[in-house]
Amino acid sequence: MLSEALKLMRQKTTDHIDARDVERGTLLAWPGNPKVQVDGDEVPYEAGKLVFADYLLERRIEKVKIEVETGPKEVAGTTLTGSIVIPSPLKSGDRVIVSRLTGQRYYVHGKDVSSGG
Repeated sequence: MLSEALKLMRQKTTDHIDARDVERGTLLAWPGNPKVQVDGDEVPYEAGKLVFADYLLERRIEKVKIEVETGPKEVAGTTLTGSIVIPSPLKSGDRVIVSRLTGQRYYVHGKDVSSGG
């Protein structure tokens, strides 16, 4: 019965972020094959060990339609269609805030701007 309770607890805490375990690191490579060097760790973490918050990733919004109702005669009544690309705010060399997940993985919360970045 105890082993069943422990198994259930492990299942419930899988991928749980422990807020007490917030660390900082440096983004060594971005975006192709991201790597993060966590402060105090000897080896950088590769893409397979990193989970990024959605807002840090490049996003593409498809099928955007903008209708111009008023304005100069040349543009009034014009409809623009296309897509919008929202770039990632990250770049190589940025300091990031990370939390350790289970299985030696890290969740990247965002940029560390405490040092003026």
